[in-house]
Amino acid sequence: MTITPAKRPDLATALLAVKGGGERTTAAYRAALSGFLASGQPATVEGFTTYINQLRRKRSASTVNQALAAGRKGFLQAAERLGLPAREISLIRGALAEIPAVKKAPPEVAVVSPEERVRLFAALPLRIRLIAETLYVTGARVSEVLGVRRDQVKENGTVELRLYGKGGKERTSRIPAELYRRILAEFPEGTYLFESYKGQHFHREYISREIARAARRVLGRSVSAHVLRHSRATDLLAATHRIKAVSRLLGHSDEATTLHYYVRDAFSDEELFDGV
Repeated sequence: MTITPAKRPDLATALLAVKGGGERTTAAYRAALSGFLASGQPATVEGFTTYINQLRRKRSASTVNQALAAGRKGFLQAAERLGLPAREISLIRGALAEIPAVKKAPPEVAVVSPEERVRLFAALPLRIRLIAETLYVTGARVSEVLGVRRDQVKENGTVELRLYGKGGKERTSRIPAELYRRILAEFPEGTYLFESYKGQHFHREYISREIARAARRVLGRSVSAHVLRHSRATDLLAATHRIKAVSRLLGHSDEATTLHYYVRDAFSDEELFDGV
């Protein structure tokens, strides 16, 4: 049985009218569905399934999964647009859900070694260096550190920074008192902990650009500000093996996220087969 409004003359038009959550998503969906319609496969769920299986053999996981997301959204929206009955739409939804996505391999996380970090920090202008040190110590995202206001700093033996992460989630992180003293010496006043000489909020693009520029000069490769977060997580996990604590430091909502990005571990043959 063909589970689709196949043979309708306006199906292709309906598919290409797909809408995503934003302009860029919509454009990506429409480009992916244009590729499907140009593939020669019939404009059916079955034809789309064949197309996705062909795509798996020659394109990256992200490309395949994006095409799959576009098809799922496009066929359902087209079915509604063409006025198909609810039962047929339900069958289409079920058939699309059975097309498996491609599992992505854990991403390779870029880091700088402790020796490289020393060289990188030494190559940065003082104000950028203080921000970079704070990024590394806290393991925070650039926007989180640059968004810290002075009333979000609490000094009570240690120095606590109140950070606001993705989705407005709040957490605290600590920095050494010695680092805080150096920060205050260079940034004595302002609404934010880190401000430009003109009293303006630093932009993360500027900080990342300055760090990348210094890294190219002294390390021979570009390093983003976010790499300092990766490096901190990697260093702490190697030193402590405390996944839960590192996950909390990074502000991950689930320890599985920390494991996915930062744990690279496997048994050697000797370990695996010893005593077998």
